[in-house]
Amino acid sequence: MMFKRILIVSMLATLMWGCGKMGPLSLPEDKLDKSVISYPCDEVCQQKFEEEKIRQQSVILQTN
Repeated sequence: MMFKRILIVSMLATLMWGCGKMGPLSLPEDKLDKSVISYPCDEVCQQKFEEEKIRQQSVILQTN
């Protein structure tokens, strides 16, 4: 009975460990197919979105 629990827990831990390792978010920028991504806004909204994205990527977190 204890062996079954250990086996099940280890299987679940293995599945959770690999979670998020694959998919469009893990691809490099040049490999990402952007033709399927659409934004529900006009050019002004799109420009604000890109500016905010650049601003968020430039934030430096201090971890001491």
